[in-house]
Amino acid sequence: MNEVSRNETIKENSRFLRGTISEGLREHVTGALAEDDTQLTKFHGIYQQDDRDLRPERAKKKMEKAFIFMARLRVPGGVLTPHQWLAMHELALEHGNGTLRLTTRQTIQFHGIIKSNLRPAIQAIHGPMLDIIAACGDVNRNVIASVVPQSPVVHAELVACARAISTHLLPHSRAWHEIWVDDNKVVGGEDEDEPILGRTYLPRKFKIALAVPPQNDVDAFAHEIGLIAIVRGNRIVGYNVVVGGGMGMTHGEPDTFPRTGDVIGFCNPDQVSEVCEKIVTV
Repeated sequence: MNEVSRNETIKENSRFLRGTISEGLREHVTGALAEDDTQLTKFHGIYQQDDRDLRPERAKKKMEKAFIFMARLRVPGGVLTPHQWLAMHELALEHGNGTLRLTTRQTIQFHGIIKSNLRPAIQAIHGPMLDIIAACGDVNRNVIASVVPQSPVVHAELVACARAISTHLLPHSRAWHEIWVDDNKVVGGEDEDEPILGRTYLPRKFKIALAVPPQNDVDAFAHEIGLIAIVRGNRIVGYNVVVGGGMGMTHGEPDTFPRTGDVIGFCNPDQVSEVCEKIVTV
C-alpha cells in the first residue's frame, strides 16, 4: 500500500480547504500563516512569500521574515472589462506593491500584500465580479484561449467555452467565500462535498487550453487537455480533443515525464465540460 503524502493528508483533513486559515488571519503576532494553511491558501489563489531583499538584515536581528502574499486572479480566456481592469489597478495601489503582473496564462498577479490587507484585497477583487478561486493549487488552473482578432464572434464563443469549463471544474467548497468575503458559514455546510474533485482534490495542477487554427498561441499540445476548435463559416462546430502535457508524468517518479499531447477524439461544443471532467477524473 502506497504511503499517503503529507500534502494529501493536509487536504484530506482540511474541512474542504478551510484548515485554520480564518484563525491565522486574526493572529497579529506573526505576519505569516501556519505551514499547513499555506498549502491550503494555494487553492484559494494565494501564495505566501517573503521579501528576499530583507532576509539578511532581518536574520541578523533575529527578526521574523518580512512575510508578504501573492494573489492570482482566475480569468478564463483572459478577458476583463475596462471596469474590472481599472478596479484591479486601484487594488494594486491600495493593497499591494502598486504593480499588476500579467502572466503567460492570461491572468494577473498581485504582489506585496501583507496579511492584514489580504481580506480587504480579496473583497476588492470580489466587488467587480472577479475571484481567485483555484488560481493555484492541485486543481484545474486558469483555462486559457487563443486570441482571435480576425473573428470576434469566434473569440467570444471560445471565451464562453473557457468560462464554462472553468466554472464546471471549480471546487464546490464554499471556503473561499466564507473566509475571504462574508465571514459567515453557509447553512447546510456540514453536508458539503466535492463530487468531481473529491476530498483530496487533484494529485497535481491541471491545465487546459483552447486553440483556433492556424494559431497555436496557447500551445495546445503542451497542456493536459488541448481543445482545437473546428470553425465553419463564423461558428465553432466542435473541438478536437488533445491529451498530454503533465499527465504523462507521475509526481515523484523520475522515470515518467511530460509529453506532447495526442488527439484522442472529437466533441461538440455542448459536450466540452463533460469531456474535460471525464479526463480530469481518470
